[in-house]
Amino acid sequence: MPQNLPLVKLSLLRPYANALRDRGLDPEPVFSGVGLSEEATLDPEMSVHVMVATQFVENAAEAAGDSFLAARIAAGLDLDGWPVLADAEARASTVGEYLNIFVSTANEVASSAVEYLHLDGPKATLGERRAFDPSILPAQNDAFMAGLGLSILRRALRDSMDPSQIQVVVSEPKALPPEFELMHPMKGDRSGFKLVFPSSWLFAPLEASSGTVTLNAAPHHSTPEFVQSFRQVVRAHFDQGQLTAGDCAELVSMSQQKLQRHLASFGTNISREIDVVRQETARMLLSTTERSIREIATELGYSDAANFTRAFRRAHNQAPTEFRKEAHGDQSDAE
Repeated sequence: MPQNLPLVKLSLLRPYANALRDRGLDPEPVFSGVGLSEEATLDPEMSVHVMVATQFVENAAEAAGDSFLAARIAAGLDLDGWPVLADAEARASTVGEYLNIFVSTANEVASSAVEYLHLDGPKATLGERRAFDPSILPAQNDAFMAGLGLSILRRALRDSMDPSQIQVVVSEPKALPPEFELMHPMKGDRSGFKLVFPSSWLFAPLEASSGTVTLNAAPHHSTPEFVQSFRQVVRAHFDQGQLTAGDCAELVSMSQQKLQRHLASFGTNISREIDVVRQETARMLLSTTERSIREIATELGYSDAANFTRAFRRAHNQAPTEFRKEAHGDQSDAE
């Protein structure tokens, strides 16, 4: 990533797309409003100027009608599996070491801001200093970063974190939801967020229970963001007929070879992910509709009910009829 340009990874905008969709909104107009596309966020190597991303998150909050959108997205992020945090948890013995490792690692991949941890007598500050002067008020960006910083601090301190001893400083405190009121929100400038807390917290031992993440792999229940995003695209187009590998590559604006390489790096492939979505759809149709097995098989692209039943049994260790009985009770199903 060039160091002379303030860039951010487009993939960081994926949670906003998910949040909009959860609210029943199409995220594509919000992306196109700043010259982006949702599909472009599937490429983990693609970056965009930080002001484009800043405008996008402001527009997303407006589209959702939720001034707390970014802070709520940050609070809902699953930190399990983050390599930066896994590294910090594996190497650190105190909260201070944990935060220092996080900050130093984060700065190796950032060009739009510098993360820092400062110790000043009885107070410590975890914050961000932008490498540029924002042309618009970065209210949502600051709220997101404050929420993320708080989640990281809470992960390190566990139950010993007292929010009333934290002071949060952002460019626009009105972008912080009510749960931040205990943290004495203050209005700062546009240079970045700050979390100020007792410096004694830095010397607290890092609890062994925080080591729930390994350096080499995410937990078995954690699906990489790129794979999750690819599945979302497949879901969105699953009703348009039998999807081929070429179709999927076109939908995410990649060559088929590049898409295969990205998925292979996560231990999967295009056909496997299509089948994950197909089986997910099968479970939904079996549990929420009264369609026959034959009808569901046809809708999912199987040549006949027998092929669907064999595929479902391989995936779930039970026949579709058995799955439906468990979901609906002992209702009969016409094949």
